[in-house]
Amino acid sequence: MNAVPPELELVQRMGELRPHEWSTGLILRGAALLGLADHLGGGPRTAAELAEATGTHAPSLARFLRACVVTGIVTPAGPDGYALTELGRVLRSGGPSLRGFVIAVNGPGLMRPWERIEQTLRTGRPSATDTLGSDLWGYYARHPDEARHYAESLVPVCGLAAAVLTSVLDLSGARTVVDVGGCPGTLLAAVLAAAPRARGVLLDLPAMLPHVKEIVAGHPAADRMALTGGDFLESVPAGGDLYLLKHVLSDLDEAGARTVAGNCLAAAAPGSRLLVIDWVTTGKPSFAHVTDIDAMVTFGGRIRSEDELTGLLREAGFRDVRRLAVPGQEDDPLAFVEAIRP
Repeated sequence: MNAVPPELELVQRMGELRPHEWSTGLILRGAALLGLADHLGGGPRTAAELAEATGTHAPSLARFLRACVVTGIVTPAGPDGYALTELGRVLRSGGPSLRGFVIAVNGPGLMRPWERIEQTLRTGRPSATDTLGSDLWGYYARHPDEARHYAESLVPVCGLAAAVLTSVLDLSGARTVVDVGGCPGTLLAAVLAAAPRARGVLLDLPAMLPHVKEIVAGHPAADRMALTGGDFLESVPAGGDLYLLKHVLSDLDEAGARTVAGNCLAAAAPGSRLLVIDWVTTGKPSFAHVTDIDAMVTFGGRIRSEDELTGLLREAGFRDVRRLAVPGQEDDPLAFVEAIRP
């Protein structure tokens, strides 16, 4: 039997390495930016009809739609027609949607720092400043449209976090809830819905607050939310009896994480609770290990193990630090940790 030529073997292995998946993400981003899912929401349409509806170059869009078929978000429907698939429906705007997520994670703000991953691996320093001209937050301040999509991308995981918190904890006794780095605001809104006598304070960078306001507009608890611009590395609003830190500590290096935890401790009244929602690494490979590299490249942060995360909170001065038991999610990389301010 003849040996497989080395060149043919390399081509065959290409599929295993999946080097084409970056382009799949960018195709999804293009479809989301054009609103194709919305335009197909009423039923199949031809490529020409979609080109007119989206204001695009018809021959180019026809080629693009064929690529969208490969991604699974549309399917052929009659001569030159296309229909939305069940997968494609998650890209529709309005209501629960992954449209903002698809646009943000494949956008320049989150993609370009990866261009210099080798530099980060050699130096241990994030590459966002070199590729974006500033850290990610400065970049988003200069590119508000991208910032809005980033805020929208956070809504699904906030919904998950809210559902878990309200199922495992009685939040009804809270009076002042402070969400530290709380964009997009939907977690705080859900907590306030479960604590009808509480008011909420959301702290985030000033450039992100307009997007928070837009996203939570119309929520029943929106009138009980105060939006405060600031930097959690400098200070945290005082007077809360419940503090929320969702996916904040993993974006920070050790010094930054200790600073934020210390600021929460200083702001909280004795007996107040801190709830940390963040990824943790375990002994098993998981999505958290990939996200850890994203934190390293983009922010210089890191995803910690459960012991490292709880140890950081204890060192900051919190007591009774424990991971909340979530039925069916004992080994899930998304951890919910409660700590008490002495």
